[in-house]
Amino acid sequence: MAVIINNPFGQDPLDFNDETAASRVGHRIREIRTTQGLSQAELGEAVGLSADRIQKYENGIRKPKADLLKKIADALGVSSLALADPVSSNYIGAMYAMFEMEHAFNMKIEKAPSDSSPGFCLSADFHDTMYEYMKDWHQIYTQTQTRLEAATSDEEREEIQKSYRMWQWTYPKALTDRTERACTKARIEEQIEKLQKLKDELDSMDE
Repeated sequence: MAVIINNPFGQDPLDFNDETAASRVGHRIREIRTTQGLSQAELGEAVGLSADRIQKYENGIRKPKADLLKKIADALGVSSLALADPVSSNYIGAMYAMFEMEHAFNMKIEKAPSDSSPGFCLSADFHDTMYEYMKDWHQIYTQTQTRLEAATSDEEREEIQKSYRMWQWTYPKALTDRTERACTKARIEEQIEKLQKLKDELDSMDE
C-alpha cells in the first residue's frame, strides 16, 4: 500500500504546529469541561474569566498562557499536561504523549507477545495510516539493528546510528522520496504498456 506524502501539512511542519497549537489546547479544554458537566460560565468563574473568554480559548481564537493554563487545569481537576501539547522529554510527559496517540490515532496498548521479553507496545489498526508509518519505521529499525550486529568497528556503528537518526530527523522525506520513485516507475510502466500495445497493433497490420 503506497503512502502518498508530498507535504502532509500543506506548509512547513513547524509553522503548521504553531498555527494549530491554540486549537489543540482549546479542544482539550472543551472536551474535559463538557465531560465533567461544566458550562463555560462555570469554568470561567472558577478562574476569574468570562464565559466569552473561555469560548475564545476553546475555539482556538486565543491560546492561554502557561500560568492561566495551570489555573484552568486546577479548576478542571486535571494535570496541566492534559491540556498542553505533549512533551516527551520525561516519563510522565511521555505517558501523556502516548495517551494522545491512543485518543488521536486509535492506538492500543498491548503486552509484548513474547514471555521471554516482557514489556508493552503500542499497536495501530491494520487499515489505519499510522500502521503504514509504523511499518516503515519498523523496517528501518530492523535493518539498522541487523547492520549494527554485523558492524566490525565503533566507527562503523557510529555511522550506522547517524544514518538512522538522520532518517528520523528528516522524516517524512524518505517516504516522500520513495513514493515519488514509485509514482515515476508506475508512469514509466504505463507508457511501456501503451507502446507495447501500439507495437502489437502495427505488427498485426504487417501480417
